[in-house]
Amino acid sequence: MTAAGTLRTGAPGHYRARHVARAEVAKIGSLRSTAITLGLTVVAALVVTGLVTHAQLHHLPPFYNGFDPTSNALSGMIVVALTGGVFGALLVTNEYSSGMIRGTLAATPNRPFLLAVKTGVTALLTLVFCEVLSLACFFLGQAILSGGGAPSAGLASPGAARAVLMTGLFIALMTLMSFGFGFVFRSTAAAIAAYVAVVFVLPLVMHGVARADVRYLPTSILTNSIMATAHQGLGPAGLAGPLSPTVGLLLMVLYAAIAVGAGAVVFVKRDA
Repeated sequence: MTAAGTLRTGAPGHYRARHVARAEVAKIGSLRSTAITLGLTVVAALVVTGLVTHAQLHHLPPFYNGFDPTSNALSGMIVVALTGGVFGALLVTNEYSSGMIRGTLAATPNRPFLLAVKTGVTALLTLVFCEVLSLACFFLGQAILSGGGAPSAGLASPGAARAVLMTGLFIALMTLMSFGFGFVFRSTAAAIAAYVAVVFVLPLVMHGVARADVRYLPTSILTNSIMATAHQGLGPAGLAGPLSPTVGLLLMVLYAAIAVGAGAVVFVKRDA
């Protein structure tokens, strides 16, 4: 009721983007699942970063040949790639399961406009969260590495700032992809299953079917192209190496756009 009331600040039928955006932020903040998911995400990401970087300490010098301190410090963000899929789906499916979507549509019946604002709010909030957590993981990881005498990096190190910022952006796009799946399936289980299938299961299948094409899938792009700063040549057995960070990011934009586009078609044409 509060979210719907926020929209009725002007004449009936006249909706401003800021009113709809304010209502969307209020709904996201009121979801218990939001606080739980984000809280667990922060803890898990920092713990994984701490464990991975701590495991790199106290080795002999040859161990650090080709060592990538930036990628190691960002390892906790892989957890965010998983929980981001859950979060993106819940933002949509919770609204359908609770019946709140009917009130939202009653207040803002212009579905394309409503979807555009929903998508914009989700993208912005997710991006800010992912970027802040990416920076936190980076600084925590570097503190552990430098404190233990292992090679470390700073934001001024070659490729480090790019990797940190693009990791946050990339995972925000992965969350947006799951957000689109939420509109397509309207079921939490189905949306999360679709996300897990694309991000985690498909790469395993592709390894046995078309190994060279795994580099075009989100998980491989994230770990081998976006997070990595050390130079990588050809893959095993002469297979082509990872995509460039820019190409990988653009491909993730395409994945997210397809999912959100499919969700938009379903949202506009199907009854609530």
